[in-house]
Amino acid sequence: MVKIEQTPLTEQIKNTIFKGFAEHAIERTGIDGINNAISFVAYQGNEFIGAIVVELFWSQLHIKYLYVKKEYRGQNLGNQLTEHALNSGRSHKCDFAFVETMSFQALDFYKKVGFELEFTRAGYAKNTSFHYLKKYLLTILLSR
Repeated sequence: MVKIEQTPLTEQIKNTIFKGFAEHAIERTGIDGINNAISFVAYQGNEFIGAIVVELFWSQLHIKYLYVKKEYRGQNLGNQLTEHALNSGRSHKCDFAFVETMSFQALDFYKKVGFELEFTRAGYAKNTSFHYLKKYLLTILLSR
């Protein structure tokens, strides 16, 4: 008989799930499609002031997190961090980068740096929406 119980998500459970996903993907496609996340971190002296975290996901660049401390916003730091991330994607021959952002977060920022809105999913708490954006990275794709 199968027993199902609610438990906190431990690293062991998470690793077992991801290992299973990877094994299935390799079986079906020959690759697991996911690489470890990397970060580009900005410091003012020794003070952490911002970072962008990306992951190669099925040969494309996924921007997972972009954070700039409040007092450093509006000073081009987000642009600089994003450009480092996009250059990393280009060096890995990614066709595009993609990102998700909530309606109260950074939609306008991502549009300013060249991302295009693919779709929006509404209906989240406090009347918020989730935006999905994409930016082509390789110049050969400009003919699309």
